[in-house]
Amino acid sequence: MSRTCRYLAPFVQLAGGVVALVAFAVAPPERGDLLYVPLTAAAAPAQAARADGSALLGRGPFGSVVVRASAPHDLLALLRAGILVTAAPAALCGTVRA
Repeated sequence: MSRTCRYLAPFVQLAGGVVALVAFAVAPPERGDLLYVPLTAAAAPAQAARADGSALLGRGPFGSVVVRASAPHDLLALLRAGILVTAAPAALCGTVRA
């Protein structure tokens, strides 16, 4: 193994671990508070949430909406509509009591 690979390998592993932790932190739960983030200008996250039967809780950062889902949702259909669904972390969205 070359010296470069020997020194670079731990950093690559560390970066992979950080990416995995972030992915787990924002992975959307089946039910609960979610963040619908628009990926395109034509995306309509509030209308998509209402169509899913989710309760609108408020506005999130970057034009997103915070919703409370009481049933499973179709992530691929929402992604095709230009909406990324993530968990709604309290650090970004605040806490909402309903």
